[in-house]
Amino acid sequence: MNARTARRKRIIRVRSVEHQMAEANLARANGELANLVELAKRLETLRVDLAMAKGAVAGRALNSMGELAMRLDIAQESLTAPLSNASERRDQAGVLVQSAMVKEESAVRLYERSRKAAQIEQERRDDANRPHRPRTGMRLRLIEGGAS
Repeated sequence: MNARTARRKRIIRVRSVEHQMAEANLARANGELANLVELAKRLETLRVDLAMAKGAVAGRALNSMGELAMRLDIAQESLTAPLSNASERRDQAGVLVQSAMVKEESAVRLYERSRKAAQIEQERRDDANRPHRPRTGMRLRLIEGGAS
């Protein structure tokens, strides 16, 4: 393995680590987004389940339910910005994963090309260093007294 092939092999290792890191970041972003979506769903179900009781209701209970509904609405509204930010981070992480994968595949192709070129060059050098052997099979011999 020559220096160029060794360098390209090191580049492959770096690119594969970058790709793994990008995939880990994407998984983290997906988890974060899933947590926020689950939280939004729970807030929505709490708000829907907060129904007014039929019949006579005490004023304090009605006031408490109204305040709880208001707080749930505020929490749900304040969750929209983190949801959109998490979605944006997930999209950016996806783009980075694609980019890292392309770079890794490119490095692998360059390594394979360099390895094949080094192998061909080594075969050429081996052939050049081989001692010369005269061919014995097709040599013409002059016979004494033969055609002049």
